[in-house]
Amino acid sequence: MSTKTGQDKVISDALDGAKALVEQAQGEAEQLDLLEEVTPEDMVEARELLGPNAGRLSVLRQARETKRGRPKGSRNKRTDDFARYLQQFGQHPAITMMQIQNTPPELLIEASKQQKVHSFRKDGRANIVIERMTYAEAQALRVRCAEGLLPYIESKRPVAVDMNFSGLSDLIIAGVTHSDAEVQDVLDADFTSVDDEEEEG
Repeated sequence: MSTKTGQDKVISDALDGAKALVEQAQGEAEQLDLLEEVTPEDMVEARELLGPNAGRLSVLRQARETKRGRPKGSRNKRTDDFARYLQQFGQHPAITMMQIQNTPPELLIEASKQQKVHSFRKDGRANIVIERMTYAEAQALRVRCAEGLLPYIESKRPVAVDMNFSGLSDLIIAGVTHSDAEVQDVLDADFTSVDDEEEEG
């Protein structure tokens, strides 16, 4: 009796639930930002923008619009506070993922062991079975955690590219399109500029 689908569903539902809670909290925090009172600092900044001759209502309107115009993608103070609040109750999720990724599959299999009621006998006693992850499921969980962390650990590295001066603008990528020796031949080659050829002719 395979539990792969059930375990994947439980993990997937838990992740989806956590993401939904975070998104909801971010949305509420952004809405609350719009309801906050304008601070004296906001008024001073608006006064500096509009100049000393601006009226009080103009300054207030400018302060509210500036407050509303938080740069897109910038972290909300309330979101940062919420993240710090959550971390009081446990470790950072990335640490959990790293711990799972570092756990040998045999230990994950043993840790997943659980007793379940499979059926009942005629006398009413339960038939208990022990279920646990398969080796493949444990490895898949480790790979999923590694894939989630990889972008934060390894950034995309640039590919070394050189242009061939043959007029065809072929890309030369060492070890991919040409051998190292071929690349060196191109780099060592003597090229004549087009202007020199025209002058000779």
